[in-house]
Amino acid sequence: MLDHICINAPFESSFFSVDSEGRYFFVDVDLHSIEIPLASRSVHKNDDGSISAAALFHPYESVPTHYTGMAMKVFFDTSYEPYVQIKASPAKLLQGHNVFGSDNIEQGAMEMIGFLHEAYPVLARMLDWPRAWVSHIDVTYSARLKDQSTAKKVLDFLSNVSNGQTRLSNKRFDSSVYWGGQTSRLVNHKCYMKHDEFIAQFEEYKMLAKKNDKSAQRVVDVMSNQDLINWTVGLLRFESRLKKRWLERNGIPTNLFDLIKFQRSNPNLLQTLWNKATHSIFEALRGQTMKLTDDTSVLEAIERSEVVMTKSGKVSQTKVRNLFAMFCLIREKGFDEIKNNYGKSQFYNLISQLCECGFSKAYLQNLHDEKASNIIPFVKLVEIDFNQQLPDWYEEPVSQFNYQIA
Repeated sequence: MLDHICINAPFESSFFSVDSEGRYFFVDVDLHSIEIPLASRSVHKNDDGSISAAALFHPYESVPTHYTGMAMKVFFDTSYEPYVQIKASPAKLLQGHNVFGSDNIEQGAMEMIGFLHEAYPVLARMLDWPRAWVSHIDVTYSARLKDQSTAKKVLDFLSNVSNGQTRLSNKRFDSSVYWGGQTSRLVNHKCYMKHDEFIAQFEEYKMLAKKNDKSAQRVVDVMSNQDLINWTVGLLRFESRLKKRWLERNGIPTNLFDLIKFQRSNPNLLQTLWNKATHSIFEALRGQTMKLTDDTSVLEAIERSEVVMTKSGKVSQTKVRNLFAMFCLIREKGFDEIKNNYGKSQFYNLISQLCECGFSKAYLQNLHDEKASNIIPFVKLVEIDFNQQLPDWYEEPVSQFNYQIA
């Protein structure tokens, strides 16, 4: 999936000039005429008491769209040819979420360019779009684990993985692991639990929606879909930011429209690039194994459950031992055999309590079968199935802006 793209469009040459020493470019227009918000690095008071501002610049702003905002900034009066930068998640602009989405660069780019034209029509017409270039693309694919607990175990395991020039970053959060320095000009990687990110963003948009933010209200409507929420559970996402220099070194055009044409001829382009970029990470995992369940995590899940609490609010160690013993018996002998050796009400009472501890009945019924495959090759566990990245009810969105690219 194309998760993010940064597009830079230079001004047409008639709108800028260079100084006598060839060092700086200036936009030959009144900056106020293009209606962008301006800030100043220097403010001083004149002799007559008036205030003057110098060293004007355009801070990053969020251009409104139907759903989430699009970051935009005008770079002018610098040692570089002046240009406008827009960056966003095409999936969020097109469908209101990025749980899953399209690999299509063209649709995402057209949506972004279209919203810039809507917000700043004068500015957009000053740009030399055929020379627009891409400074990075974020490509992401996901591995599906059986539940959030397993996804967290896998993420913790990955926090110790590095290989060759792909080094772990010092940047680390509870639900994310990073590889590569933030200042790298080539590539950055991260792995994170999509469900945690989704829920956190959902709460943020609900707060904005309560303040009558219409775009946020539309996002909340999309994110409230229970099928969408369910799809995020157990989803471990591997995301790679492929920067301009890395793309060029790998023979990929970075001119926006050349890149779009190149993808038309190579429809699996993003998968190919992602595989190449993440090769060293997955190579480091080969030969490693991981135990999916262990007694410590089972005990912790039981001890955290309200079902083992006494009326005084303390943990009943007797209840903990009884439930843990039942779990171990099912794991060793199998669900049906233990069922036959217990009284019906006693058995189902214990099963009900284990379910309250977070173990589903289906999981307990298959626990004995899973015992033999509890320790599995790690690469198999985080296998990326490119044919299972989208639900069967997914419909690929099409940009509302019908710009034609030859």
